Amino acid sequence: MIELPNEDQTPAQAAPEAASPKDEVTQKWLAAKPTLRSELAIDLRKQGGRLVAIIEDPVRSKFYQVGNTEYHFLMMLDGKRTVSEIIKAMQHGRGYVNFDEAAAVKICTWLSNMNLTDAGGASNSGKLYQAAQAKEKQKLIGLLNPVSFKFHLMNPNGLLERILPYTQWMFTKWMLVVWIITGIFAGLLVKADYTRFCESATGILSADRWLWLLIVWVVLKVIHETAHGVACKKYGGDVPQAGMLVLLLAPLAFVNVTSSWRFSDRRQRMVVSAAGMYVELFIAFLAIITWYYTGSKMVSDICYNVVVMAGISTILFNANPLLRFDGYYLLTDMLGIVNLYGKGQAWFNNRVRNFLFGFPLKHDICSAHELKLVGAYGLCSFAWRIILSVSLLLIASTLLGGAGLILAAIGGVFWVWMPMVQNYKQIKATAAQSPINKTRFATIMAGVAVLVFMCFVGIQAPAVTRAPAIVQFKDEQILRAAADGFVKEIKVQDGQTVSQGQLLVRIENPEIVQELKTLQQNIASARIQARIHRQRSEISLQQAELAKLNSLQQQLEETQSRVDELDVFAPFDGVVFQRNLSHMVGKFVKQGDVLMNFADPKSKQILTSIDQEQIKAIKSRIDQPVRFSFAGVKTVQAKLASIDPKASDVPVDMSLTARAGGQLPVRPANNAESDSESEYRLIQPRFTGKIDLDSELSNQLIAGQRGTAFLSGRKMSLGGYFVLKCRDWIRAKLQVASLTGS
Repeated sequence: MIELPNEDQTPAQAAPEAASPKDEVTQKWLAAKPTLRSELAIDLRKQGGRLVAIIEDPVRSKFYQVGNTEYHFLMMLDGKRTVSEIIKAMQHGRGYVNFDEAAAVKICTWLSNMNLTDAGGASNSGKLYQAAQAKEKQKLIGLLNPVSFKFHLMNPNGLLERILPYTQWMFTKWMLVVWIITGIFAGLLVKADYTRFCESATGILSADRWLWLLIVWVVLKVIHETAHGVACKKYGGDVPQAGMLVLLLAPLAFVNVTSSWRFSDRRQRMVVSAAGMYVELFIAFLAIITWYYTGSKMVSDICYNVVVMAGISTILFNANPLLRFDGYYLLTDMLGIVNLYGKGQAWFNNRVRNFLFGFPLKHDICSAHELKLVGAYGLCSFAWRIILSVSLLLIASTLLGGAGLILAAIGGVFWVWMPMVQNYKQIKATAAQSPINKTRFATIMAGVAVLVFMCFVGIQAPAVTRAPAIVQFKDEQILRAAADGFVKEIKVQDGQTVSQGQLLVRIENPEIVQELKTLQQNIASARIQARIHRQRSEISLQQAELAKLNSLQQQLEETQSRVDELDVFAPFDGVVFQRNLSHMVGKFVKQGDVLMNFADPKSKQILTSIDQEQIKAIKSRIDQPVRFSFAGVKTVQAKLASIDPKASDVPVDMSLTARAGGQLPVRPANNAESDSESEYRLIQPRFTGKIDLDSELSNQLIAGQRGTAFLSGRKMSLGGYFVLKCRDWIRAKLQVASLTGS
């Protein structure tokens, strides 16, 4: 990202409420003879259809922008004329008839607050030293914030100058054409294999990928910031600082390209702002192409990590104009509105204070043509800050457990309590000039208190837990081969209704049949030999032959049983369901191999997988109606018949798992890599609830149909329920991302 530490307030924003022309402060300013510091550089340029002046403070590496009127006023601060004399010269000599004492005092106050005036020798040096001390104190306070802090590491100017001749080609027109073509091609590849692209997200945060994630992250961030620096140097800027910003323990690099404000061509400033995203996205395009064509799983995983970090994260964060990263500075140059964030904040705070305390609205925050854009940005950025802050704190408390709660509490101090204290001081200062409407404030605060109370305490209802569910046959049987053999004939089709005893599959095994014939021949031979021995009165030989005959008959019965089992019959009236039955003809099957499934279509049940955290509350719902939602079917109700007493990590059905597009994250059993369903286990054990269906509901629902069960648990406030569901959603996503995919 880019650090531009020049987003200070403009004269119209920084000064307090316009002072009365008769007060003491105003009189002192009107009699003063201020002058600007000699080292300041001022550049007049046209921006957004109007003339503006850019003030550079080289001592503190800061830039400020003022309008054309303010510019002419500053140019007349020569230390010889009083402010009152300059106002008259502005009104009569330069034709600024609307430039009055209040405007002049506001500019002078701003110049003094920003330490841009020359107070003379030691006095001015003292003010600059105090400002530097205040800035260092602010940095120290920032470093104490474990949620977000920043520190400088190096001056990269020399390094960037050495690599500039070899890297500046990245920002040429022909490279932009290559970038666009590559991006379109990469997008088409993702569209062509979108399912595999989504499935690649499984396991991206697994422990065996952490090292690769760290390496990819560091390399990409170095490339990102180098791109900013190269673009800035290409157009003649300086990059005096590079460092790191840590946001919720995630390192983000930055470079100080403040000098880009010297560029009069805003397209050059936009190139500097977009450079990091531009290069990272190009790397993401190349990674997509490699991911699509590579045959190596390891290379594919690394490429997907690159795509996520260089592509998706760049778009969500760096390109997001509501965060003061690259996208924000790009937007401000596109709109031609300097300090859009500060103006939006001022606009929003002014409206809030007007609503809460009855303070008068300010109309000098921005120009009339900027008002709608500034107002919209102020509202959106405030909403986004709330969403981002709450999300980060929820992630911290979910991911880090107790330590996360401590981190969230500290973050609350820095993100909520300290801004509240600062706003309180500003409100107190404003109240000295414009009294607070106490009745309005008390009424609004009472309403907010009641709303919060009702949300988190007053309004309570049973928390509804969503659980994945699937329809299955209640008495489903798996018909298996009773003996080895070749499938000779399939007598039924998938979905066919059959009667009890009907022949389904005919299997033949020539070896068993031949064995049966041999046994029959041996039995006939043994009987003849027994008769011969009896006729010859060879009693001992006859008994031996009879014993042999008895053994052969037992073998015959067993073999005949095996022959009879080669044919598979319907165990009861029902329906056969098995895809591609005809493809089995001629194939060899072993004893125990699955031939087909068989079930009574009028007897179905719903199985639902229940989270362990909700099981105590949901157990009280046994024999109570439960709502179910299935695609293409209206919401149905059925009684919760039972819940298995023990939780299990064996999935109720693989179609409910993430591997089949379901909700439940799974992992390979015993870290084995296999495509067998039996080799996969749930990340966390879950309970299985069973719901029996009557014949009417059985006819409505189809076996294998997935849906959602709505299980009512313990009572919970609306606010608590919202927090719980957010944490559950975050936990589920993190679990899927941390899987060890096969």
